[in-house]
Amino acid sequence: MELYIARHGETLSNVEMRLTGGKSNSPLTESGIEQAKQLGKLLEDVAFDAVYSSPLKRAVDTVNIAFGSKYKICTDERLEEIHLGIMEGMKYVEASAKFPDSGMLFYTEPALYKPPEGGESLNDMIKRFNSFINYLKDKNYNKVFALTHGYALRVLYACMIDGRVETIGKAPHYSNCALAHYIYDNNKWELNVKPAVV
Repeated sequence: MELYIARHGETLSNVEMRLTGGKSNSPLTESGIEQAKQLGKLLEDVAFDAVYSSPLKRAVDTVNIAFGSKYKICTDERLEEIHLGIMEGMKYVEASAKFPDSGMLFYTEPALYKPPEGGESLNDMIKRFNSFINYLKDKNYNKVFALTHGYALRVLYACMIDGRVETIGKAPHYSNCALAHYIYDNNKWELNVKPAVV
């Protein structure tokens, strides 16, 4: 099985350097819309058995722009971004100052991260992505596409390697509409290509 998985296009929150996690949203910018179009062109010759998306609007908008009406889009909450609780909507610098045990530690030092009030632990995030991965394996797809979020892609990477929180810190950083391509063979996942920016 092959899994093609990408991040959504640029949003207003990305430009403003705000934390927009799994319980908040932000619209795509003009650049984000163009990135989504380019993602679609990049994948226009790949035939997918199924297309999944995070239910968050920035993700659904990206996949709809990329593929139009070519596929039925199945939304799945397991593809949501990390839930950041009371930090959602804050600027990066504000969150780091106000919540020194949380802030941006999920990016810089995942092993030290403590979820803020209402936030999600990284172990819980790993569990939901493992659940999605196992679901795909049970479906016996040939090729599948999923649209998710930047940090979610890093957690997915850790799930594919060893499922450890510490491995999240070793994952690539994914820019808007970056694409990763994993291949599942002989009961093992491998990253086939480096993330591609469209």
